[in-house]
Amino acid sequence: MQAKDLKFDERNYRKHDDKNKALIKKSIDELGFGRSVVVDSEDCLIGGNGVVSQIPGNTPIRVVETDGSELVVVKRTDLKTDDEKRKKLAIMDNSTSDSSEFDLDLLQIDFDVDSLNKMGIDIFEIKEKELHNVDYIEKYEILVECENEIHQENLYNQFIEMGLKCRVQSL
Repeated sequence: MQAKDLKFDERNYRKHDDKNKALIKKSIDELGFGRSVVVDSEDCLIGGNGVVSQIPGNTPIRVVETDGSELVVVKRTDLKTDDEKRKKLAIMDNSTSDSSEFDLDLLQIDFDVDSLNKMGIDIFEIKEKELHNVDYIEKYEILVECENEIHQENLYNQFIEMGLKCRVQSL
């Protein structure tokens, strides 16, 4: 079986932006796989959509079948406790999931707030974090109130002649 045989979850609750995908790819390319992905009985991904999206389709996979009653452990025989590569993998493996986000719109379609809270997911806390994590582009603008449309047009033309970047706004 190969990675291309796995189906992506169309309702993946995690969003992977370009930065997150690049981090996943870098981790796999430099350190190999650190954990397994999870599929259902129809080979549709439950967890690991981001990982599978960053590997070639011909990547071989090993399937371990289970009903969920036992813990499946990935043992990296190439790593020892003090290896530098192992230390990097411990960081990269955890930071890749930290750099993705939940798709709140999709979560709210499939679950009510109480159900999410019981799973340890606080929608309001996530929304608050998202508001604070917005990257702002520093801009310096002046808003000029005009007496009328003719005044606005005259100022606009003067600013354009001066080489300034302008846009007209009417409220």
